[in-house]
Amino acid sequence: MGTAKDKLKALWQDRRPGKIRLPLAALSAFTFVFTFILFGPCEIYITNIQEMTFPFRAMVLTLLLFGAFVFVLLFGLLILLRGKIFNYAMSILFAVTFAGYLQGNFLSLNSGSLDGNAVDWLNYKPSMLTGLLLWLLILVAVFMLLYLSRKAWSQCIRLVSVILIATQLIALVVILVDADAGRVWRAGQDQYVSRDSIYEIAPKNNVIVFLLDRMDNRYMDEELKLHPDWADRLGDFTYYHNFTGSYANTRPAITYLFTGVQHDYSVPWEKYFKKAWEEPVYTLLPDIHNAGYQTHIYTEGPYVFDRAQNVEEFVDNIDSSRRKVNYPELLKRVMDLSVYRYAPEIFRPFFHIYTGDLGNIVSVEGGETENDIYMLDDVTFWREYKEQGLRINQDSQGLFLLYHLNGAHTPYCMDENAQELSADEGATLDSQVTGNMNMIFQYMDRLKELGLYDDTTIIITTDHGRPPRATGDFSAVSDSRVCTLLIKPAGVHGEGPMKVSHKQVCQDDLRASIASYFGLDTSAYGPTIESIGEDEDRIRYVWMRGERGDVYNILFTFKITGDANDFSNWELIGETEMKYPGL
Repeated sequence: MGTAKDKLKALWQDRRPGKIRLPLAALSAFTFVFTFILFGPCEIYITNIQEMTFPFRAMVLTLLLFGAFVFVLLFGLLILLRGKIFNYAMSILFAVTFAGYLQGNFLSLNSGSLDGNAVDWLNYKPSMLTGLLLWLLILVAVFMLLYLSRKAWSQCIRLVSVILIATQLIALVVILVDADAGRVWRAGQDQYVSRDSIYEIAPKNNVIVFLLDRMDNRYMDEELKLHPDWADRLGDFTYYHNFTGSYANTRPAITYLFTGVQHDYSVPWEKYFKKAWEEPVYTLLPDIHNAGYQTHIYTEGPYVFDRAQNVEEFVDNIDSSRRKVNYPELLKRVMDLSVYRYAPEIFRPFFHIYTGDLGNIVSVEGGETENDIYMLDDVTFWREYKEQGLRINQDSQGLFLLYHLNGAHTPYCMDENAQELSADEGATLDSQVTGNMNMIFQYMDRLKELGLYDDTTIIITTDHGRPPRATGDFSAVSDSRVCTLLIKPAGVHGEGPMKVSHKQVCQDDLRASIASYFGLDTSAYGPTIESIGEDEDRIRYVWMRGERGDVYNILFTFKITGDANDFSNWELIGETEMKYPGL
């Protein structure tokens, strides 16, 4: 018994004075906090600023306060310890910091963008186990160094900690300068896409677009088989079954639809958006607006522009009311991102989030809706529609109205009646799409009640088709990705059942058609969908992001001749490594 007490006492004995232990403890605690709580989140924000819905300055303030708390907690705990217990605690803290730094900067696996796709984590089992082994080896190495020489151990901790702080501090300054520090500091403070007038339409000249995210025509075909009655309910529509999109992601697909400006990912997103809206190839929205019509675009701002000032002159639902930040939610989501980056890969599934989750951090209270900032939340969209109803703005001469809904995009969040339902509770692609289509059917019924259906053009479409495999690998693309497009032109009523066209059309043609629906001169836009012959041969292009082998984030360019539903008509004509892919 006495021997056990002696051993325990020996663990606590320490001849080192506080002036030796305390600086080491302070340096290690600060390195941990600076790496995981300050530098990591700031770098993620700055390099993915287009994804962020919340102010940078609000995040920095939150992280400084939280970081100070964690530092005091770690330092306070360490200064209470002595002897070998102190050494063991210091070894663990240092090993975690060093291994996390290596993990986040050099060893992180590519599990795809945080776009809501389910990730097949079993595919990453070998790299997860390898990464975990590396963490264990670093931990063992630190303890081995402590065992061999406590002096060398303490010197190593001091030297490596200083190097880590200096390296990350320099990197932070560089990326701030590169991204324009003033712009970063102002990020999240400007205007936003408001939900104002979201359920208002004009007494005439309405063009309404329901953009169902990721609605590949393969999904629509499956849904039409599951719901044969839809063919009659869509009796006034033409289903263009050979319609191709542009990009395989929401960003920049919507911006391309409106502007025609391509993005090769060689410049940061803010530069692309600035060019797209200030130097567009096509001026669709300005043309509609200048013709005296309103334009209401209900989508999440970061999908379409860098700053709302890019579009405020010709998009009417841009507002600048003061926004409210949910600081606990901000801290939770930011730290999720940090842990996702720095923790061993085996823990990644527990911290995998969807970029859409960032939308709940900021809100604008007051007005006619619970939160005036538009976010992709179909359940809230439909609940508030039923509460407020569709209204006619008698002062409007006409309206271009786009509703961006979740469509076939994961994560699935509702049932067929647009009631909230998670995937764990049974939400599926069918329940989600059925919920969206039921919204559209009821919306059309209300237009009929108001006597506006006949005079309204309704477009049901998408931004892009099906995603790549869970790993993001395009090295063996074997089938096509064709987008959904259904159009009911104004003046068409009671001409069902739904017609199907196999015209070789694309988003460029849809842009021209939208201009034509407002009676605009389309000579500069190219052919409209309606003007293209049913058997006319066309050449179309689609850009997809993916990977090949060990090279991540490649932009693949496909040239399509003939029927896009036949993948033998898809020719891979270019591969470009993406410099600024985003989250």
